[in-house]
Amino acid sequence: METVSALATVGVSQGITPELSYMGKGLIVFLMYVGRIGPLTLALALGERRRRGVMHYPEGKIMVG
Repeated sequence: METVSALATVGVSQGITPELSYMGKGLIVFLMYVGRIGPLTLALALGERRRRGVMHYPEGKIMVG
């Protein structure tokens, strides 16, 4: 129940969080973070590879007056 609530960031709790070990509390914090930013966003941020390419700036004529 605690883990599902943390992942969904709904705030429903059975009140056992203070009794968890440091590892359990760390897992709850991690799941809260993942639930907040979203699994898809996290996957894209960790899996995205950027290509280094040549930059091209647009050209245009500006008319003044």
